[in-house]
Amino acid sequence: MNWRGIMQRVARALMVPIVVLPVAALLIAIGEFGPDFFAAAGNAIIQDHLPFLFAVGVAIGFTNSDGMAAFAAVVGHQILVAVMTNINPGVEIAGRLIPNEMNVLGGIMVGAVTAALYHRFHKIRFPEFLGLFSGKRFVPIITAVACLGLGAVFGYLWPPINHLILNLGDWIFDTGGVGIFLYGVLNRLLIPTGLHHILQNLILLVFGSWVTPDGVVVTGELTRFYAGDPTAGFFSGGFFITMLFALPAAALAMVHEAKIDNRKAVAGVMLTAALTSIVTGITEPVEFTFIFVAPVLFLVHSLLTGTALLLSFLLGIRHYGYALPMFFINISHSANPWLIFPLGLVFGVAYYFIFRGVIRLFNYPTPGREQQQQHSRELSSEDLKPLARQVVSALGGVTNLVHVDACITRLRVTVLDGDRLDKGALDKLPASGISFLDSSNLQIVLGSRSEELKDVILELVEEAEIVMLKSPFDGEVLQLADFPDPVFSQGMLGFGVGFMPTGNTVVAPCDGEIVKVFPGGHALLVKESSGLELLVHIGLDTVDLEGKGFEVFCGDGSQVQAGQLLVKFDRDTITAAGKTMHSALVVTNKEAVSSYSAVTVGKVAKGRSGVMAIESHKE
Repeated sequence: MNWRGIMQRVARALMVPIVVLPVAALLIAIGEFGPDFFAAAGNAIIQDHLPFLFAVGVAIGFTNSDGMAAFAAVVGHQILVAVMTNINPGVEIAGRLIPNEMNVLGGIMVGAVTAALYHRFHKIRFPEFLGLFSGKRFVPIITAVACLGLGAVFGYLWPPINHLILNLGDWIFDTGGVGIFLYGVLNRLLIPTGLHHILQNLILLVFGSWVTPDGVVVTGELTRFYAGDPTAGFFSGGFFITMLFALPAAALAMVHEAKIDNRKAVAGVMLTAALTSIVTGITEPVEFTFIFVAPVLFLVHSLLTGTALLLSFLLGIRHYGYALPMFFINISHSANPWLIFPLGLVFGVAYYFIFRGVIRLFNYPTPGREQQQQHSRELSSEDLKPLARQVVSALGGVTNLVHVDACITRLRVTVLDGDRLDKGALDKLPASGISFLDSSNLQIVLGSRSEELKDVILELVEEAEIVMLKSPFDGEVLQLADFPDPVFSQGMLGFGVGFMPTGNTVVAPCDGEIVKVFPGGHALLVKESSGLELLVHIGLDTVDLEGKGFEVFCGDGSQVQAGQLLVKFDRDTITAAGKTMHSALVVTNKEAVSSYSAVTVGKVAKGRSGVMAIESHKE
C-alpha cells in the first residue's frame, strides 16, 4: 500500500473544510459587538455543524470535488448520527453527559468511506430497468447502506472508544509545557511532508474536552476556545510569534546574506513570502527556501517554534490564529494577547542573528548565495500554461502522472515510475522547494496559485486522453525482462508489466470487451474502448494445464468494467504441475500507443493500483 501517497491525500482533504473556519471566527467576533445572529452564524459552523462539514469536505477532497460524492456524504453523515443516537443517546463519563456522536472524527470517517465507495462504484452499470440507479447515482445509495452499518456498530462501540480519546486528550493538555513544546517542534518538523495538518487537526478538533455553562461537552482546542474554555488557546497562541515575527526576520536575514548582485531579486521574493506569513499565516514560501538546503536551520527553526509555544504558555498567553487579522478577530476570547508583541520582537531578533550565523557557518546555499541562483516568484496567469507543461515534462510526461493535487502553496504529485523524473528539470522550476516523500510521491512548492496550476496540468492530462490500467492481480510487480520466458522477456508479445501474484483472482484492468478467453482460462484478451488490446496472462506455460486449476467468470464478447472478476486460479495446482506464477499484463498492439509509463517495482492491489498509463495515437 502506498501509504505516503494516501497520507498526502488525507492531509489535502482535511484542508477543504478548514478554509471556512476564518469566516466563522470573523462572524463570532462581529457578534461580540453587534447583532447576535452573527455569532449564531459562526457557531453554526464551529460548534453545531463542523463534523458535517468535514464529512462533505473530505469526500470532496478525495474525489476531485465531485458533487455526487458530496451529496452522498451528506446522506451518510445524517444516517450515521441518527443511528448512533437512536441506539444510545449518550453516556455519562466522569460525571459528564457525553452525546453518542463521533464529532469531527465521524465526519472524517464518513467522508473517507464515501470517497472509497465513489471510486469503487461510480461507474457501475445495472440492467436497463434499473438504469436510474447506475453510475454515480448509486453512490448515495451504497453510502447510506454503509453508514447504516457503521452507525449500528459504533452506536455500541463508540462510548468506550470516546472515553479513551477524551482521556488521551486530557492527558496531552495536562502535560502542560512539555506537551506544548513537543507539539510546536513536531508541527514544524512535519512541514516537508504536509502531514502537520493531520497533527494540527487532532489538537484543534479532537483532543481535549470542556463542559460549557449550559452543560454541553465540546472537544478540541478550537471549539473549546470559542466556547469560552479558560484553558484553551495555549497550543496555538505561540504560533503568532512564528508567523508574525520569526519567519519575517528569517526572510530578512536571508536577504542580507544574499550576494550583492542578487540581493534585489531575493528581497522581492522574500518580501512577498514574509507578507504571506504575516497576513495569511501560510509559512511555506519562507520555510521552503531553507528547510531542504539548510537542515541545521530547519532543526533550529523547529526547536525555536516549540520554545515560542512553551514561553507563551508560561506567560499565560491564550489565543487562536496564525495571522495578523486573526489576532484581532479572536482577541476578545484571548488572554494576555499583547505579550505576543514583545516576545515576538525578541524571537525576531534571535531568528535574524541565528539565521545569519548558521548560513555563514555552514555556507548554506540559501536564496541569492550562488551567482546562477534561480528564485521562485509568484505566478501570473500568463505563466501557468507554459509552467504546467514544464512541470509535466519534469515529472516524466502526462503518462507518468497517477495523481495531481494542490494544497494552498504546493502541488502534491504521485507518479507511476520515479525513475522517469527529470531531477535537473525539477531543479529548474521556479519553486521554493521540492519534497520527495519517496520515489513516487513528491511535493513542489510553487506559491499561492498552485491550485490553478494543478487545474491546468489536469487539463493537459485530459487533452492527452490518457488510459490508466489497473493491476489485474494482487502481488509484487516484476520486470518483463526478468521473466524466464523469452516470449515475454524479449517483448515478442508487446510491452507491459509483470507480476508475482499473492492472491488467487484476476480482475479486469479497465473497462472494455473480452475479445477472447483462451482455452483453459489461463489467458484473456481485453479490448479497451480506445482500441488498446491487452493480454492478461496467468503463470508461464499454464496452457499445458488445459484448464485445470482455473475458473472463468466471463466469455468472448463480455462487456466488463475495471475491477470486475474475470478468473479464479488455484496456485497449488499450478505450482504442483511445475509451472511458475509469473503473470503479465501486456499491450499487444503497441503500434496504437503514442507514449506510456509503467510501474517497475512495489506491491499492487487488484483493481485499485494503477500500473500502466497509456497515451494512444490520435486518429
